[in-house]
Amino acid sequence: MAELLLDIGNSRTKAVLHQAGILTLLSGHQAEFLQSYAIDAVFCASVAAAERIEQVRQESGLLSQSWCLIRSEAEKNGLKNQYQQPALLGVDRWLAMLGAKELYPAQDLLVIDAGTALTLDWVGADGQHLGGWIIPGFRLQQQAVIGHTAKVFNNSMQHAEVAIGTDTSSCLQNGCLAAAVAVVKQAVQMQQLQQIVLTGGDAPLLVPHLQAEQCELDPLLIFRGLSLYIDKNCSKADFG
Repeated sequence: MAELLLDIGNSRTKAVLHQAGILTLLSGHQAEFLQSYAIDAVFCASVAAAERIEQVRQESGLLSQSWCLIRSEAEKNGLKNQYQQPALLGVDRWLAMLGAKELYPAQDLLVIDAGTALTLDWVGADGQHLGGWIIPGFRLQQQAVIGHTAKVFNNSMQHAEVAIGTDTSSCLQNGCLAAAVAVVKQAVQMQQLQQIVLTGGDAPLLVPHLQAEQCELDPLLIFRGLSLYIDKNCSKADFG
């Protein structure tokens, strides 16, 4: 038997199969991608509206299985939430920190998730979440410029580098990358660190600008945190 782990966003859903302690990234969450697996439960994290979660549930075809919607907590596996209202901490940040702490126990960590937003969270060696930063990710930065400047255009960050741009597109791409790199470098100076752990689709753009011996890129980091909830007693009542 296996469990399906889902990270549900407003426009994109990432799916991972958990079986015998192994995490496997799947091509999709729809029924055609899942029909060959004996899935007995679904554990999901989401910042999307309830309607979006229900849409994903219908698309999966797993209507008879139990679904458990995970939320941020005050404490889990030795990780202590800094927020006075723990549920207000984004669950993706919470799970990324949980995953990083499992990989690097008793170490001072900086956990970076480079997605739609660029989030940075500090975790002490004692498991205490010290707080974090949230800034616009690369594409949000670009959209902020494109949306207010009709003549500025851009397609991707594929060729971005921390260098002086020589046309409008490279000026925008390189400027966004340089801003993000500057934030990360400042973050590294804020607290004593033993390890930096990165995840998210844009994380590979940041890795070349960090000290290799301190840096670990893990695309499945959020799912490592999510997998810690598999033993939790949940039922359909937990969904929604």
